[in-house]
Amino acid sequence: MNDLEKIIFDACVKCVEEEQMQLLEVELVKEFGALILRFTIDKEGGIDIDDTTLISEKVSLILDEIDPIDKEYYLEVSSIGLERELRNIEEIKSSIGKYINVKTYEKLTVGKISQKEFEGTLLAVEDNMITMNFKVKQFRKEITIPYEKIAKIRLAIEF
Repeated sequence: MNDLEKIIFDACVKCVEEEQMQLLEVELVKEFGALILRFTIDKEGGIDIDDTTLISEKVSLILDEIDPIDKEYYLEVSSIGLERELRNIEEIKSSIGKYINVKTYEKLTVGKISQKEFEGTLLAVEDNMITMNFKVKQFRKEITIPYEKIAKIRLAIEF
């Protein structure tokens, strides 16, 4: 987060929390020639269109008051998404019990199986290690992966 995004985040986080939601990210990006100020929010049970509308209205008032951006921009408020990347150990810890996808930098061996990608339920996060239950064919296996060996970790949809 750059300095401007941090100022906006700090100015708006309280009003989002007052609605029992979490402000995960504020991002100012240029897409197709347009400047977009993107707020990413979440709450227990997920976000719906009424939530995004409410937060959009509330942060608009704050942005009008502090006027942090001197150019024309579009305000976008959205949910985190079903398969969002988990960017730090805190986000990973908050995903215990959820279905995840993990890609590692190198192949890891569990029994006779050696692979770089695992998909299953996150069971625990302790001492910079994650433990998950994953499926290989019709069998369930458990693996503990050191955090530093994870190339990418994201939420996933179980089929």
